[in-house]
Amino acid sequence: MVFRKYIPSVGRLLTIAVAAIAAAGIADCASYAAGSYESSLNGSLAASVPRATLGEILLDADGTYIQKLLADRDSTIERWPDHVVRPLRVWIDSSDKLTGVQAAYPAAVRGAFEEWSLTGIPVRVTYVPRDGDADVRVKWTDHLERKTGSTTWRTDRGGFLTGSDITLATHISDGHSLDARGMRAIALHEVGHALGLSHSDDPHDIMAPLVRVDGLSSSDRGTIKLLYSLPAGHIR
Repeated sequence: MVFRKYIPSVGRLLTIAVAAIAAAGIADCASYAAGSYESSLNGSLAASVPRATLGEILLDADGTYIQKLLADRDSTIERWPDHVVRPLRVWIDSSDKLTGVQAAYPAAVRGAFEEWSLTGIPVRVTYVPRDGDADVRVKWTDHLERKTGSTTWRTDRGGFLTGSDITLATHISDGHSLDARGMRAIALHEVGHALGLSHSDDPHDIMAPLVRVDGLSSSDRGTIKLLYSLPAGHIR
């Protein structure tokens, strides 16, 4: 995800994220396209669960961008199985290389996970100290070419997510470090991908390709809640 910035009327610099389009094999904001996922083919966790029909989905689709998601994902619902009793395990790199303003980055990412969790989806999060114990791993890099965030995910044949990796750039293309508010905006977008969302066409949504906001919209909330109310897998 490339990064862009603007100056609000109060004069404070706010960095904002830009998502482009391209490549296959991974799902990230600069190479995000239909079918962009890694499949572990571990077998379905819900082979006996009836698939949703398009008609059933559209009954609750008002105010969401679920149709865009289905177009991007080849008419497949991809999401995590419920993680309430056993929370989703998240590892966030808190290495010593994060100094100064960057020291606030891990807290900004935790805030992003919390905001998605508070939408009411059946996903709780716990943080683990080792990346090998995590379902979702978040790491930092100095720069990403033409983007500021990248997310990959893996699914089983039933459409359930089994793992995800998020990479966040600490600097935008002009070399400036992101502030904590900008990092949280990027993290909200990338965590949305890690939870199963694709892009929205509405610039008011955090999942828009060009992120102009720093919080979830009603459409973001409605889409994630609808996604997690549906059985994983290809719709009928």
